[in-house]
Amino acid sequence: MSYSNKEILLRFDPNEYGSQNSVKKQREWFRNYTLNSGADYLMFIGADTLPPADVLERLLKVAEANRIKIIGGVYWGRHGADNGNTGNAVAWIHEMSQEEQSGLFKQPNSLVKVDGMGMDMVLIHREVLEKINWLDYPQNDDDYPIYDKIKGLGYDIYIDTSLQAKHYFSETGYSYLGKKYVE
Repeated sequence: MSYSNKEILLRFDPNEYGSQNSVKKQREWFRNYTLNSGADYLMFIGADTLPPADVLERLLKVAEANRIKIIGGVYWGRHGADNGNTGNAVAWIHEMSQEEQSGLFKQPNSLVKVDGMGMDMVLIHREVLEKINWLDYPQNDDDYPIYDKIKGLGYDIYIDTSLQAKHYFSETGYSYLGKKYVE
């Protein structure tokens, strides 16, 4: 990332690895660190996600220009991955089919309002972080309830389709724009 005013943190607590709610505990640690440090944003990038090098700058630019408090890019997941299909976008719009959503997320340079997305490439403003807590939810899969809470607080959630990340898919390659690239 070329953005000059940033702090990059990697955290792995072996005491939590594989434990119940380990993902939520890690995300909550980052949320608390962000709030305590006075930072304006927290960005999550998954360990198996390869975003464009300028992802932070681009998300910040779109977020600030449009007063968006939570925004991400598109990455393609293992969901629906069979018979040569590399999977679907890791995001959701409740009133659309997965096929319709995937087509929408392939459209270049669109800002799409969504109901939620995975956490592998998402930028969250401090204002949102002050009102949520990952540990408030009983299950370890926190994506759905966190986004439901964020929407319930009156925030819109967006994906910038110009930001397409590679996402580790299998032993032989990555998923990207609905295609499989072996690297």
